Amino acid sequence: MTVIAEKDRPTVRDLLARELAADVELVLFTRGRSSQQVSVQHDCPSCDETHELLTELVGLSDRLHLTTLDLAADPAASTQYNVSAVPTVIVRRREISTDVHDLSQERADDGSPAAGETGTNVRFVGLPGGYEFSTLLADVIDVSKGRTDLSEAARAAVQAIDSPVHIQVFVTPT
Repeated sequence: MTVIAEKDRPTVRDLLARELAADVELVLFTRGRSSQQVSVQHDCPSCDETHELLTELVGLSDRLHLTTLDLAADPAASTQYNVSAVPTVIVRRREISTDVHDLSQERADDGSPAAGETGTNVRFVGLPGGYEFSTLLADVIDVSKGRTDLSEAARAAVQAIDSPVHIQVFVTPT
């Protein structure tokens, strides 16, 4: 099954070729891809589709890389990376670290910024398909560039925040 429509692939490929400034790693946290897991569909009904979507996306650019961590095979990863739901996708610049086990650019378990955090990571919980796919693409590009197109006023407002903030954005077409 193809998740990214054939007619959309050239457009996405061209966008990535034109806009990516640095390599981006997509770290997918899933559960049930090991043969030990009996009830995959009940545990994570969209994990396989998320994996397929990200595999197809990575196939459209040499600057994109996919790492998959199976929480069924490595339960400690859930605590280590503060992942409470699957699928979860962390989008980060690859140059931050080539070691998948070093997600120091993520937030600590208590939500405070990790040492050396650059603020260029994005975390998706759930399948980033449908309407969310365009958001995923925009975030991949922003992370690659290490910046966003926020206005100067918005940047100043964010820089004025002097205490840790935990931000969650919920996206739904309804």
